[in-house]
Amino acid sequence: MNGLDALRRNRLIKKLRSNAIAITTGQIDVHAGYFKMNYLLGRIENIKALEDIDLSIFKKYYLEIQFHPIGQERKLYRKDFLERLDRKLKAVDERYSDLLHEKCLEIIEKYKDIKDLCQGI
Repeated sequence: MNGLDALRRNRLIKKLRSNAIAITTGQIDVHAGYFKMNYLLGRIENIKALEDIDLSIFKKYYLEIQFHPIGQERKLYRKDFLERLDRKLKAVDERYSDLLHEKCLEIIEKYKDIKDLCQGI
């Protein structure tokens, strides 16, 4: 991994940590937050996978919720259809909620000291 890749990776890890903070403090909708978490993890892994932390729970959760409408997309669906989807989504959320929250806290703690390699340039 060259210096530029390391810089990009560190910045993505910072965004990952910020997103974990936003999720755990309720600053962002949890579903939108976990969609973003999955996106950021994919970008990080394209450079170099994270070591010493298993974040596969985010991928598992994403695979179960990826077809559920979130945010503005919900306006495109009928109310009765959304109610059925929301019941299914609630069951998935209940299964994963504690595990995802714990993993967010682990990210926050593990990457609290991450620095940009080119800081001050």
